Amino acid sequence: MNDETKRGTSVDSVDLQQHIEQFYRDGFTLVRNVLSEEEADELQRQHRHIFETTEPDGYGANLRTKMFERGDIFLQLINKSPTVEFAEAVLGANCHMFSNNALYTTPGTGIDFWHVDEDLFFPIPEEAELDPRITMPCFMFSAMYYLTDVTEDMGPTQLVPGSHRSGRHPASPKETPYYNDQGPVSILARKGDVLYFNGQTWHRGAKNESDRVRQVQQVTYGRRWVSQRFYPFINYVMPQEVINLMEGNPRLKRLMGFHPRGPYG
Repeated sequence: MNDETKRGTSVDSVDLQQHIEQFYRDGFTLVRNVLSEEEADELQRQHRHIFETTEPDGYGANLRTKMFERGDIFLQLINKSPTVEFAEAVLGANCHMFSNNALYTTPGTGIDFWHVDEDLFFPIPEEAELDPRITMPCFMFSAMYYLTDVTEDMGPTQLVPGSHRSGRHPASPKETPYYNDQGPVSILARKGDVLYFNGQTWHRGAKNESDRVRQVQQVTYGRRWVSQRFYPFINYVMPQEVINLMEGNPRLKRLMGFHPRGPYG
């Protein structure tokens, strides 16, 4: 297992194009120090408080959904730079937030099976390879904000570089996957870092073997035509207090799904 330990840069000097190119090549890219220490600490505190004081909402004890309903700090994170600029470059200027989940990986737990998110968007036969001149289309990706330092024993996010181009599922959910002779890398992130990754990349969250909790706040973005995922879906009504917090911020309102009229309706 290799470690993803490349040096990142502060948010003021992020080379956005470099990260976009790596994202298209590898299926992910890690940006260092996107959150200040103060931001990360306050997010960590509120994130922990929610898990300690609320009941699971249908996806197990270690996950909460619709975090934008649970505090303005989570709502404003959806509009965070340089993440939004990255999302607009990859998904289009009218992209929006698809889902807003929180992960609280306690000792002994983890989403430790190899998978892609959703389904295969661009299936490719086993004997075929995507032409290297073609950039694999990206319809959605997740931004994973690390609210704690992540060491190897804490169950880091693990991904297989380039596997988003395979057009296939991992051969086995439990056996270590390889794509073009490349095995997984572990994202040994520091508090305040953010990982952008294409969910078509083979990945897992390894089991947390430490005595500490791994806290990650997730924002997933999608193209305009990708339906947002807020249960109970067609019957979901956004709370008015959340809408009120967006007033005067047109970019945040658009990211939350308040679009002008377009094709089909």
